Amino acid sequence: MNKILLFLLIVLLGGCQDNIKTKTVYKDLKSNLVIDSICIPLDSISLASYPSATYIYSTDSSTAMYAFNSKTWMVDIFDLNKKCLSGHIALEREGADGVPYIRSMQVLSIDSIVCFNDNGFLIFNEKGKVISKEALTYVASDCVGNFEISQFLQPFYDKKHKKIYGRLITSKDPYPYPPMEKLFAEYDLCDRRWTALPLELPPYMQKYWQRMGQNRNLNIWISDTRICYNFTCLSDIFIYNMIDQRLQIVGGESRLVDNEVSFYDGDPQNEKAKWQHWIDNPVFYAPIYDKFKDIYYRIQVSELNKHCNDLPTPYDKKIVLALFNNNLEMISEFQLENYKYNFLFFGVDKEGLIVGGNNPRDKSIDYEVLKLYRLKIIM
Repeated sequence: MNKILLFLLIVLLGGCQDNIKTKTVYKDLKSNLVIDSICIPLDSISLASYPSATYIYSTDSSTAMYAFNSKTWMVDIFDLNKKCLSGHIALEREGADGVPYIRSMQVLSIDSIVCFNDNGFLIFNEKGKVISKEALTYVASDCVGNFEISQFLQPFYDKKHKKIYGRLITSKDPYPYPPMEKLFAEYDLCDRRWTALPLELPPYMQKYWQRMGQNRNLNIWISDTRICYNFTCLSDIFIYNMIDQRLQIVGGESRLVDNEVSFYDGDPQNEKAKWQHWIDNPVFYAPIYDKFKDIYYRIQVSELNKHCNDLPTPYDKKIVLALFNNNLEMISEFQLENYKYNFLFFGVDKEGLIVGGNNPRDKSIDYEVLKLYRLKIIM
């Protein structure tokens, strides 16, 4: 009898240790979703879709989309409130005002646009003139090693505190998550010093990331004083406060669609099989902080719709928008239409969440128009 009890105790403890996802807290709040379409006629040089850097710049009175056009080497600017193209910023490729290919962009003001290059960043004004350049330096003792800024992905410039925050990409094995590797770092522009942030891979990812095929990416949204991040295969949400250096971890399981990602135990070199695994399983997008409403958004695509065609794509999957209050309790969920949105970028203004349109499966797509959507929550 004692042996049986001991066996049961070991099983129960093992089960508890394996339960390494965070419990979701629900606090239902009656709310409605209103969707506004933003359709902007294009001129002869603007694009209907921007594969490179895009940034939504919003104040209390205006909202604009800044998008790098690699074909013309310009930044195209769209007024989302007036629904019109408001202008272009012509950039130089070389010389004192030369601007490299823009992979990541941040708009501080209409006359101060930040872009990052291979060894630092620069700021140019509304006329395309470079007004500031900063090179990031390294020494042998730096925690991040001799990485180039192009590997310091999705950076964020904190102008007030003169710091840059971003995700680190490592060359160590096993890639991309070697043991004990930090996920993020900050660079202090005043004392030229790197500091690794105390953010490591969570237990679930430590245990299972190598069994997730290609569904294991780290998503990030940095805004104001928050680093918001998650993983494409995990419903948990992580919020790090840069000021008090506190990490908050909460569950984000949907009650409308599937949340469980199956393991991929197939050939790691079989790209077709890994793609099918990606299609068949849920994918979680980055948590996005709305400073105007003090809430968080999170997009999730889940199981395939029953009516999808014979060759399903990610566009055939059910889509859910989840809302979280400032305590990160899930307060609402809404299922979104298929073949409407294109989640290449996100932005926030005082009205709500802005997402891309011109979905490739949209039968009414018009390449003469830039189409966006604003998802407004009425509470």
